[in-house]
Amino acid sequence: MRKVLLATTAMFGVAFAGAANAAAPASPISLNVGGYDDFVAGLYHESEGTATVGDGVGNRTNHDFENEFKLNFDALGKGSNGIEYGANLSLWNGPEATNLWQGGSYGVTINSAYVWMSGAFGKVLFGDEHGASDLFVYAPTVGEGQVDGRYRDFVDTTSLAYFQPSGIDNTEHSTKITYYTPKVGNDMNKVQLGVSYIPELYNYGQDITKYDNTPAAFPVANTVSPYQDVVKGAVQYTGNFHPVNVVASAQVINGESSHTPLSSTVMGSGGVLANAQTDFGNAQSFTSWGAGTQVGFMGATVGASYTDLGRYNTVHQQNKAQQVASLGAKYEFDKVGVAASWLIGDGYANYLATGTGATTRPSVDNYVSSFNAWSVGAVYTWFPGLSSNIDGVLFRQSVDNPATIAGAPSDHDNGYVLLVSQRLAF
Repeated sequence: MRKVLLATTAMFGVAFAGAANAAAPASPISLNVGGYDDFVAGLYHESEGTATVGDGVGNRTNHDFENEFKLNFDALGKGSNGIEYGANLSLWNGPEATNLWQGGSYGVTINSAYVWMSGAFGKVLFGDEHGASDLFVYAPTVGEGQVDGRYRDFVDTTSLAYFQPSGIDNTEHSTKITYYTPKVGNDMNKVQLGVSYIPELYNYGQDITKYDNTPAAFPVANTVSPYQDVVKGAVQYTGNFHPVNVVASAQVINGESSHTPLSSTVMGSGGVLANAQTDFGNAQSFTSWGAGTQVGFMGATVGASYTDLGRYNTVHQQNKAQQVASLGAKYEFDKVGVAASWLIGDGYANYLATGTGATTRPSVDNYVSSFNAWSVGAVYTWFPGLSSNIDGVLFRQSVDNPATIAGAPSDHDNGYVLLVSQRLAF
């Protein structure tokens, strides 16, 4: 729950012929400050295969604490013509693509920063934000998020692939332009469309790509993402059929291959393509699509989603199927919420450290042939904003071996994460 900490007046009066003809002033700009602090205690175990480079290296711990925080600043104004406008700035220490989703320690980063305008024409956002994929829905969660939550912070991200219910990363906040239509319909049925354009995926703030590739003498090209000219499109339908509520959504994401080799980007670094003697070039252009729905009734919500990832994060010769699906339910009553969810997927994960250093056929490397995560969670709200949460996630992964490891069994990564947290949202 956000609390208004500051209301700053900024009256703009324009005098023309005299006071009688003065233009109506704009409304004051208000500044809302909110956020959360989330302390988490984790108990975890991971059993990794031994056939690949990096697996089984080092002694693993099995318990630790973590603290994640976010601070949101929202400025809001309203013009004399009824158009609303504002800006958002959100700071956090959470995981990013640039650190392979491992968390930012106390390295505070920008989670979002954008300006916006809203009116009868819809809403337009300019800057670093999630984009049209925010309209996409999937398995419902509570508390720490179950299969879409914090458990990822407690696993080895160089050996466990990053599958998520949204398919393509729905936490990315690349600098973009997003447009949402007004919600069209009546009190019973409404539809909204959204579209986003991203020149360079995973480029934030003032990061500018100045070269298509990296000149040997001037290594200043962007090496974060292998994709440019990314377009997101999404649609969401909401229906209210008392006492049943329905939300249905669909999304399409298209990205064009950049001129930066996949092995030089954060989405390929550390993995087989970076370790191999042969560089297999740029990522393939991709088109991903998905559909998801949620149905609510008397405090209970069930939901599911399916996403075809297309050729996302692959190079040539990597042409096996890539897909992810989620299924889940939650029930909320009084101060308690409980949920369970299941995530299943397969696809390439070229950021995994599973290369042999002599691979010549990437089509058999880093292909996660089976990924499953099962989870349950609960939340109890003590007072407004203050909650205790518990999450349990059991995961199992199988990765196809490189062809150079003759007769070796498939690599695996199995384990669990149990989280207990205390969270204050304000």
